[in-house]
Amino acid sequence: IIKSRRAALKKNNNTSISDEYTPKPFLDLLIESSGGAEHGYTDRELLEESLVMLIAGNDTSAVGASFVTVMLSQHLDMQEKIYKEIQEVFGDSDRPITADDLPHLKYLEAFIKETLRLYPPVPITARKADKECVTPAGTKLIPGVGVVIHMWAIHRNPRYWGEDAEEFRPERFFDSPPTHPAAYMPFSYGSRNCLGYQYAMMSMKTIITSLVREYKVLPASGTSSTEPLRLQYDVMMKHVDNYEVKLQTRSH
Repeated sequence: IIKSRRAALKKNNNTSISDEYTPKPFLDLLIESSGGAEHGYTDRELLEESLVMLIAGNDTSAVGASFVTVMLSQHLDMQEKIYKEIQEVFGDSDRPITADDLPHLKYLEAFIKETLRLYPPVPITARKADKECVTPAGTKLIPGVGVVIHMWAIHRNPRYWGEDAEEFRPERFFDSPPTHPAAYMPFSYGSRNCLGYQYAMMSMKTIITSLVREYKVLPASGTSSTEPLRLQYDVMMKHVDNYEVKLQTRSH
């Protein structure tokens, strides 16, 4: 695909063929903005940037929504609250979800946030220190040193989340939100945090709303359990049991 787009842009004098109503493909924009088909990014660089967009922009939201679905099957009472909230917004209509609907789904948003707190798709990240500083624990960081930030541990730290930090409780985002701005960072934090944070939340809210409007999400085993999920880490954190649930059609 990269080679064919590069050849097409060369043929059209480094300009993507599109009109004012058609957005340019992401790949064309990358080639053009980096210097054109002949002097811009190499094929390898284009491949890496495209993979970042595909994986970071889509796979993370899909994994997050999948964890939310499993948690719905574990907490049927909370799922019922979400369904009632959705009913308040949509009633029994089958109209499409719009962006204006999403801010009204506040409990659903808290449920998603609590899922991402306990099961962040990206549980660690790395940074390079750009200046000397001393951490609260007294460790001196010098410029150039690598630092691993452990979101999984931060999200379970009783100092910021209370003694029930291991408990799944969406209400905590209403009752006692974290007091430190970096205590909650499922989308990283700082100048290199995720640019698509709001889009990701909108995407997950839309997915889960569409699902819960039509189906009850039940545990795959037939019996609900609040045991911690079994996980594996492979680029992102994944559910060992493949996010298995049962779906039961709702009667309208």
